[in-house]
Amino acid sequence: MKKWVLYGSYGYTGNLITELAASDGDQHVVLSGRNEEKLREQAGKFELDYKAADLDSPEDLDELLQDAEVVLHCAGPFVHTWKPMAEACLRNNCHYLDITGEINVFESLKMMGPEFEEKGLMAMSGVGFDVVPSDCLAATLHKKLPDATHLELAISGLGGGLSRGTAKTMIENLGSGGAVRRGGKIEEVPAAYLIRKIRFGDKWKDAVSIPWGDISTAYTSTGIGNIVVYAALPKKSIEKLKWLNRLGPIVKNKRLKSFLKSRVEQGKPGPSEGERREGRSLLWGHASNAKGESVVALLKTKEGYQLTAETALKIVENCLKDKLKSGYQTPSNVYGADFILGFEHSEIEFL
Repeated sequence: MKKWVLYGSYGYTGNLITELAASDGDQHVVLSGRNEEKLREQAGKFELDYKAADLDSPEDLDELLQDAEVVLHCAGPFVHTWKPMAEACLRNNCHYLDITGEINVFESLKMMGPEFEEKGLMAMSGVGFDVVPSDCLAATLHKKLPDATHLELAISGLGGGLSRGTAKTMIENLGSGGAVRRGGKIEEVPAAYLIRKIRFGDKWKDAVSIPWGDISTAYTSTGIGNIVVYAALPKKSIEKLKWLNRLGPIVKNKRLKSFLKSRVEQGKPGPSEGERREGRSLLWGHASNAKGESVVALLKTKEGYQLTAETALKIVENCLKDKLKSGYQTPSNVYGADFILGFEHSEIEFL
């Protein structure tokens, strides 16, 4: 049985993936992270192997990965954690997967693509809610309109709130503004740069542009050079995002970020089991070409964290079965635009 490593297993999303892997019964997964006490407790609960390893120690990582086929990296903020793990994967001939949604990580890992390809290894970031469903939606729209020049994506219904890890990543990126893609290049823009109304099914909602991972990955998957991603938010939340532009350096202060992260630790870990079970997410997409033709679709999926656990584990299983492509990849480029439709409660409607 091939061994794989789940790093960051005791975080909110990592624990969901651990539960799924343990229930399978046919998995040789090794749980890992920095905290040996948390690992011991978690491994005992699920009757799985574990090994503590520090990302700052190449020796720890080499020992962890020396006979592993795949790493699923779930310890963020990924802007600080992805590189040592990716480099360890190259040293130890191990496929690299993570659940990030951070544009800089996608772009940086893409630069390492040739090194992974040379070794016959796959490197794929964003194997969760960001970006599997939106990447598949982008690829679906591109199939319908191959000469599309512009792509808009939007997300609504993110379930019962954020996990601590997601919240900390958002805090880490405070003051970074937003991002869009124009003419094939990523451009930094102010927070809440674009605002529009979008129809999600039978409801019109206010939506604001956000630096979602598809600014990077949808371009890799489709070649469409102009991309904007929106999130449906209440008007009050949109106004708060606008205020971030006025606060400037204040929100970039390390002490402030540290304080905010400490407050996050006092909150609930993430959506409850009931919220995950009952929650649904909607993803809207619009592609258009130079002739004025367009195609619009709405994708419905499970709640985001539940979907992340399922898509991430499925991609791990595919890698263990050698269903992969070497080099840097996106989900739809390897597993097709319809990959998301293989998960319960996922369906697409063309509008």
